[in-house]
Formats: sequence, C-alpha cells, structure tokens
Amino acid sequence: MNAEFQMEVMDEKEAERELGASGGRGRTSQYEPIAQKWSEVGDDEAIVLSDLEKNDIQNLRNLLYRRFGKENVIVRSAQQEEGTYKAVVRAREDDEYLRNDG
Repeated sequence: MNAEFQMEVMDEKEAERELGASGGRGRTSQYEPIAQKWSEVGDDEAIVLSDLEKNDIQNLRNLLYRRFGKENVIVRSAQQEEGTYKAVVRAREDDEYLRNDG
C-alpha cells in the first residue's frame, strides 16, 4: 500500500495555528483579521500594513497564499529605517513575481 501524504515544513508557531479550532488550543491565526479584510476589499484596492517584523511577513504570506492561492494575491514588503517592515497586500496581476516551484 503506497499512501501519499500532503506534507509541509513550517515554523512551530505556524504549525500550531494550523490546528486552529479543529484540535489545538482553539487559537486562530493572529493574521486572520487581515485575511478577513482581504476577502472584503475590491479588485483595485490594497491593504497597507506597518510596523511588522520579518516573521510577520512570512506568516502573513503563508496564510494568504494558502487561503486565497498565491496566483491571486501578492504580499510585497520593504524594510523600514527603524528595522520594522511595511507590507502591501494586493491582487497579483498576470503571474507577476510568481515563482515556479515545480
């Protein structure tokens, strides 16, 4: 019997969030409000976030790409002078910056 499993390696905190209400401590992602807001904005709108840490950017990407598909949304970020990050969440256009991980 050859069973194939869907597996991915992620940071421990993100893995705990994956369990969510289905069996973990009942926690949901702290980035859920951003995902909720993204589901409400129009195609020509973007969300701008400030004062993020580098880890926040990756966790946000993981959640949004998993939830909405990395072909549909893009999270662009830039480091600010004080060491924090600013990010923009917007619709991806014509596969821009899309990595082919195949």
